[in-house]
Amino acid sequence: MNIEYLVIVIVIMSLATFATRLPPFVLFSGREKHPLLQFVAKYTPPMVMTILVIYMLKGVDFLAMEGLYAFAALAITIAFHLWKRNALLSICVGTSFYMMAVQW
Repeated sequence: MNIEYLVIVIVIMSLATFATRLPPFVLFSGREKHPLLQFVAKYTPPMVMTILVIYMLKGVDFLAMEGLYAFAALAITIAFHLWKRNALLSICVGTSFYMMAVQW
């Protein structure tokens, strides 16, 4: 594969991504926020995080050591989020703890 082909693919993918994300900003820029959009913006992140936690916990054997690590990582993530109020930082800390615990 040559470099020109890769550059063309990257440019086309970038333009396609930009073209699909630009219209909402252009169409809704002059309007006031719709209550439905405010609801979605407010409640979607907690719903997604809840689904991810349930998905993560569904396959965990809590009687094994891995279950202890998963429970400890979840507790650390929750505690860190309550302390710092930063979802990304909390997820990174909990994930890092879990990965280190599993590797040790």
